[in-house]
Amino acid sequence: MSLFYVLPKANVFFPMAVEPYLEQCSFFPSGAVGAAELFSHLNEPLIHKIGRLKSEQYFLRFVNKPLYDFDALVWLGVLSLIGWLAAWFFGGAVVLELAMTISLIAALILFMLASPIRLRIIPSIFAMLFFLGLGIAPIWLFLRPIPNISIAIEYFVFLPIYLLLLLYLLVMTLKFIVERIFPEGPGLIMDMLSQATEKIAKEAYLQYQQILEKHEQPVYYGRVLREVDEEENEWTILQYHFFYAFNDWRLAANGMNHHEGDWEMVAVYLKNHQPYALLLSQHGAGNIEAWETVIKAVDKEGKETTHPVIYAALGSHANYSKPEVIRSPSMYTPGRLQRFLFWFDGLVHYLFLLFNPNEKARQIALKELRAKHVEVLAEDAFISLKDEADHYVVSLPLEIASGDGFRVGFQGDILKESVLKSSSYLKRVMSDRQVYRPQSKEWKRILLNPEPDWVQYKGLWGVKSWLNDESGPPGPKWDRIKKNQVDVNQRIRWSKPLSWLAELEKLEH
Repeated sequence: MSLFYVLPKANVFFPMAVEPYLEQCSFFPSGAVGAAELFSHLNEPLIHKIGRLKSEQYFLRFVNKPLYDFDALVWLGVLSLIGWLAAWFFGGAVVLELAMTISLIAALILFMLASPIRLRIIPSIFAMLFFLGLGIAPIWLFLRPIPNISIAIEYFVFLPIYLLLLLYLLVMTLKFIVERIFPEGPGLIMDMLSQATEKIAKEAYLQYQQILEKHEQPVYYGRVLREVDEEENEWTILQYHFFYAFNDWRLAANGMNHHEGDWEMVAVYLKNHQPYALLLSQHGAGNIEAWETVIKAVDKEGKETTHPVIYAALGSHANYSKPEVIRSPSMYTPGRLQRFLFWFDGLVHYLFLLFNPNEKARQIALKELRAKHVEVLAEDAFISLKDEADHYVVSLPLEIASGDGFRVGFQGDILKESVLKSSSYLKRVMSDRQVYRPQSKEWKRILLNPEPDWVQYKGLWGVKSWLNDESGPPGPKWDRIKKNQVDVNQRIRWSKPLSWLAELEKLEH
């Protein structure tokens, strides 16, 4: 049974084989056990090595250019220390102060260059503070008499004019902060904590584009399992595993994370040789769709086929059984930091509307206050808040599984498919980007029966970050190791597919 796989219009990464990805990767241990074990496999090719390592203390790194601010700042720290010692030894305290100043300026420049988000926001903040200072600083003039000007003119003419100008400047500055700085705030903070910044996402796409020029056919990894349940029903499970070089969800749709490498899966369950359900991976979790309600591809004659249509989401590559556009601050229970940032963004926008001189804006905020006066601290308190132009004021994460882009697999009657337009939801940076798509629209199938060596790799398929959600994922077989856990467990969808089915059916009801 072949899948009909559709992606959003602006999607830039497509399902690929793991070998070209591994050829581009560097390999690192993330712990003492991993480092010790790695010594016995130093000269082996990576594609064979990773399957023979027993520990999970490893990670791959796809983008290896010196763009990581962590790498650059480490080098800056070492060179700065050497420079400070030399300055103190040869020039004394004055030269040392100069060297330290140069180091701090260089650190700020490196910090900004590591990501376009930082390059936009940091200078904007400095400019904003500068103009704010210009507005506040002259107030000392009115604390002492001005020569040749009477006190009456000073306090009844100049002071009101100055206060009006200062108020205008403060309001415009606040407007600039709310409209230009705060919407980027969550992305900026996540970007600073991540090892997969916006710039890394763009570099990953350029590397992937080079791979795509040589390997033009989309790939899925197929796996067939046969099991019998307690009621002696015979089950056949057809698993389709998809690997992507990068998850650029934050850049593409204001999503929760970025990370190198991305594993997703779709499974068709047949009960007693009859299609029963479609199971889809979504952000480490999953969803289920009864076969009767699954959208199937339509052939050229308008007849429904047995090919299920899968809608992959923009950037995140989560799989859906229907075209969806989801907007939520708590999508798939992200980390507390992300959820707080989106709530705080909403609170600031709300306060700005509340104190805005615009009558319509103030009425909007007052109406919101009356409707949710007790729920201001709730996570979703401001997600529906709109401004006077009827636009949402909070830039929440979007899951755009619109199905209006590239199609892989059975090519039927496209006009009779369910799709949504994604263009109105796209961030400008995605709308302007040219996308290089695979030349082939047919799947290349690679079976995982028997399992290749790389399936046994327990480490991460991307660079390791301080934030769990910003780290590369584990492979299709292994689960992410949890806190206080000694060993890595197999994914339930890999080792116990009927248990995964039972879990999702229970959640559905």
